[in-house]
Amino acid sequence: MDKNFSVLKFLSQVFMIYGITTGLLNIFCILFGRSAYGFSTIFSLGNTGVGIATSFQFLLAVFLIVGLKFIFMTDILIKKIPLAARIIIMFAGAFATILVFIFAFGWVPANMPIAWIMFIICFVLSCAVSTIISVLAEKQENRRLEEALKRYKEEQ
Repeated sequence: MDKNFSVLKFLSQVFMIYGITTGLLNIFCILFGRSAYGFSTIFSLGNTGVGIATSFQFLLAVFLIVGLKFIFMTDILIKKIPLAARIIIMFAGAFATILVFIFAFGWVPANMPIAWIMFIICFVLSCAVSTIISVLAEKQENRRLEEALKRYKEEQ
């Protein structure tokens, strides 16, 4: 768990996630934009890309979700909650944030069950992938620290 916070680290996470999200959105627009035109504000430009308003909406959503990550995945504000509970609360907060944006900006048609099913599947898959990547990164970091500690002890 990250114990340090800096504005630059926060902003780098925001723009890294935003860049990935924007890239994926543009790919989805190219692939599905023509058929999804009119169903969602995300596809308001059809297969030509993501509109400026939608782009800024996603930037704000990413900013809020990275803020949730800061709150729940550092020890700066909350110290007593176990890691598993923090992860669950963070993903629930991210889901709630996205739901607010969905209803506020018409990202997913409210009356189309298939769109909601696809959204939930995508959200669960992205949570699973990000959790797996985080666990692997933490294991790699722990292994690197253990090796450094072993070398330090050998030098002593």
